[in-house]
Amino acid sequence: MARRIAALAIALAMWMPAAATAQSGADPQIEKGRVVVAQVCTTCHTTLGRMLQVHKQTPQQWRDLVYFMISRGAQVMPDEIDAVTAFLAAQSARERPTARSPGQPDRK
Repeated sequence: MARRIAALAIALAMWMPAAATAQSGADPQIEKGRVVVAQVCTTCHTTLGRMLQVHKQTPQQWRDLVYFMISRGAQVMPDEIDAVTAFLAAQSARERPTARSPGQPDRK
């Protein structure tokens, strides 16, 4: 079980840099948040990528959630809270492609 979680965390950590760079233009604050999330949050949240796609929250809501997770034992240091919040907000704000019907023309 621990091996599977470690493999998933590594895969997620490898996926996140590309997504964070594409979203932020390599913003150092967001990159710092990505690293913290990969190290801290994925120890419990193995489906973090999917969670970020589904939960669209404001930066304040993400900040509140970070504080809640800290109260539950997440080892996020005080100087990492802003970075984690920025990363989560940036990732959840990414646009998801809209589904089209097979005969429907592209709108540009």
